[in-house]
Amino acid sequence: MWLATSSTLLATLPLTLSPTPALAQAAIRSDGLQLKLRRLPDSLELVIQNAGTGNDLRQQLQGRVWLGELRTDRIRGLQAGPQSLSMTDAGVDSITFDGTGTEFQLKVTPMPGRNLGTPVVSSDGRDLTVRFDAPQLPMSQSAGIDLRAPGRVPTSSFVPPLRPRAVAPPSGDIAVGTMTIRNRGYLSLYGPPVTLTTRSANPRDVLMVLSQMGGYGFSFSDASMAAGGMGPQGSTRQPSSPVTVAFQNELFERAFNFVLLSSGLQARKEGNTILVGSDVLGKTIGPQMSKVYRLNQVSANSAADYLANLGAQVTKTNTITTAVSQGVPLGAQPAGSGLTATSQSTTSTQQTVEAFGASSGPLVGLRATTDPRLGTITIVGEPSLVAIGEQYLKQLDLRQRQVALSVKILDLTLTNDTKIDNSFAFRYGNNFIVNNGGQLLGAFGSLLPPAAGAFNRSSVLDNVLGSPTPNSNPGMQYPKDTFFDFLSAQIQSENAKVLASPTLILSENPETIVGGADVGGVGLSSGGEGGGSSDTSGLSQATIGRTRANESFVTVGRQVVTSYDVTQNENAGTTCEPSFSTAGLTFGARVSKIDDNGFVTFTLSPAISGVVDRQPVPGCGDIDILRLRRLDTGSVRVRDGQTLILTGVISDEDFQVVSKWPILGDLPLLGQFFRKTSGSRNKNELVILVTPRIIDDEQGGSFGYGYNPSSRDARRLMYSP
Repeated sequence: MWLATSSTLLATLPLTLSPTPALAQAAIRSDGLQLKLRRLPDSLELVIQNAGTGNDLRQQLQGRVWLGELRTDRIRGLQAGPQSLSMTDAGVDSITFDGTGTEFQLKVTPMPGRNLGTPVVSSDGRDLTVRFDAPQLPMSQSAGIDLRAPGRVPTSSFVPPLRPRAVAPPSGDIAVGTMTIRNRGYLSLYGPPVTLTTRSANPRDVLMVLSQMGGYGFSFSDASMAAGGMGPQGSTRQPSSPVTVAFQNELFERAFNFVLLSSGLQARKEGNTILVGSDVLGKTIGPQMSKVYRLNQVSANSAADYLANLGAQVTKTNTITTAVSQGVPLGAQPAGSGLTATSQSTTSTQQTVEAFGASSGPLVGLRATTDPRLGTITIVGEPSLVAIGEQYLKQLDLRQRQVALSVKILDLTLTNDTKIDNSFAFRYGNNFIVNNGGQLLGAFGSLLPPAAGAFNRSSVLDNVLGSPTPNSNPGMQYPKDTFFDFLSAQIQSENAKVLASPTLILSENPETIVGGADVGGVGLSSGGEGGGSSDTSGLSQATIGRTRANESFVTVGRQVVTSYDVTQNENAGTTCEPSFSTAGLTFGARVSKIDDNGFVTFTLSPAISGVVDRQPVPGCGDIDILRLRRLDTGSVRVRDGQTLILTGVISDEDFQVVSKWPILGDLPLLGQFFRKTSGSRNKNELVILVTPRIIDDEQGGSFGYGYNPSSRDARRLMYSP
């Protein structure tokens, strides 16, 4: 069949494939359609497999794009879903095949600078073939090469340009659910070319005339006229607008739909009769289909709200409870009134059914209701409309990804204390010299000056040598010409390591957990957004320890008293109320997004605290002083399997005290006998390693929904009815 070509549009003519007995026997059982490409030396064939017979293919050119509309005699489907193919060597940039119900669309877009010729359409009773002319394939030739003769090796002359500035990383891929939806308001009609001119005419009369020209019956229904201008559910309907048209040999189908579009009316075809009105897309005299879907991931109410936004009418039952109180409560009665009547409360419950939905959209005419107990949604409508709603539900009911955060937390504490102390004393005649920890004490003569008595009683000499008589030289108790020495040296090193390796399994579901509460001392945020509370005296009575489903919290340690709330009471005395904190490890994590490119976006809040000192509180007890190291990350994005190392939480303390004699304490080697040295060095470092791994639940596991019993008895027990 050949098409008459014009500058912008090809005339649209039907192509009917008549079945024969031999071809009817060769029809396959499966109803699924699938597109295949076949490259020939001089042509390109588009094969629609399992098309069968009794189908109608209408084709037209829209500019340089070839468009074919295939209409089947019954509801069909796509085996592989919507397809998008390409064959650049044949001059074709893209080929798309999509559709649902009984209408499918085949679209061919040529390469820039090329035009598509008129295709040849044929059928073998099983498959439908559309053949386009294509450039001749190059011929491959083989030849021998003489390696002894010198030749020239071709090299590429293209040099990639240098990047003058930093370039952002690629945006990545996104999951796209594509579905081609036929415009239900567009009628596919057949009739003679239309030449018609009207001016401010009634659209009902114009459409009636066009229906008679095409040999169709006509029925008009306007709900706004019958209800005094009120449409369904009390909505105000605007009257149809007069139309002014001027057609000159216009296609009958396009002329009829132009009048519908200009007047704001709707139309549908039932058999050979056209029903026109302000709201007729939701009405039909044909059979309707009802399906009940039990959803796995998305909630039934959320799915119903989504369908309502697309035009479906959703009904839900609402329960309204009203409480009425009568009488006067006992606490509100005046004294001495003698009234004994109390207040009485009456509770009444009323159930109402509400229907809602958008007035426009691809699902106008579809009805839906939900059952939250079973998580099901029921949709009722035409088979083609139910098929469209089912496609939307399949794209909504997707599993939310889960990620396992493998965390390793390493806390290192290094302590090195050094102490060197040399004390000596010697007596030479009436002279007594003492070195006490780098402090020089000397007494010359048998007696001391009067002002030195008080100093001697509080000095170390009094503690070591006893309490001499006032103003006497303490060295007189030691033998003459003797030397005494005491050396004290100590090096103390401490090494503490805290290692924690929790694994948290989180999803990207940000919903609020009913009955959840924060039980950790260090959270991700504050307030009611899933943050932690300052009260860590113990676990709360909540069922779940977090307020959101995409959060997790780990606490390992012991509760210590860090402060007292002291209250003075004249009768009860002093009351001490302790406040507790966690000495140990607290770790919080929140997963924000797991994208289609294998990246995980999350937030971490680890903290480690330890007791470093203890101080008494008079009248209450001791409190512990904690050293806290905490790291709050922002929004971090890490690829699946990569390890993020968080460091930098380092504290380094170096403390040193030296007491020495003047001049002698600075001498090399010998100076150590005339000084006292004590030093302390503390170093703390917190290292965190996080490795996200996206859980692959496609293949199942050793146990769970992928479990296969090995023994015959186990299989009989699990699979027997």
